[in-house]
Amino acid sequence: MSKTIIATYETVPAANRAVARLYEEAFEQQQISMMVSDATREKHLAVEHATKAPEGASAGAVVGGTLGAIAAGLTAVAGIVIPGVGLAISGPIAAALAGLGAGGAAGGLIGGLVGLGFTETEAKVVEDAVKKGNVVVSITVDGSDRASVAEGVFKSTSAQSVAKA
Repeated sequence: MSKTIIATYETVPAANRAVARLYEEAFEQQQISMMVSDATREKHLAVEHATKAPEGASAGAVVGGTLGAIAAGLTAVAGIVIPGVGLAISGPIAAALAGLGAGGAAGGLIGGLVGLGFTETEAKVVEDAVKKGNVVVSITVDGSDRASVAEGVFKSTSAQSVAKA
């Protein structure tokens, strides 16, 4: 059964370290998601569209091997919008939240995360972190062994909070 582990980080470099460690533990890009506020995305992760940077974003991400590939997903037009948060989501959690209707007027991000199995308190911590401009990194894994490894990575990289559903 799939498990999702979510961690919040105060800064982009801190989230970057966590993603780098996930790669070191043989997790794959398609397992990793990121959530940020629109303001954080624009400030720290935006790709300059007046240059050739958007075309190089994917290539640079492969070389860089950290948030770049995930952040590239945040620059795309497609995504999910959560009312009241101004949120950009990339990765498998975006599809899961969209499938639960988290973009609807009722529930928002908290309702979507609760629908995935997080407690309301955990979901509120995530929403508050995003509103403060923090970076949320999550990973979707199969099996409790891999979930424990991911949780250990988040804790060892000084995540502000870690929750598992």
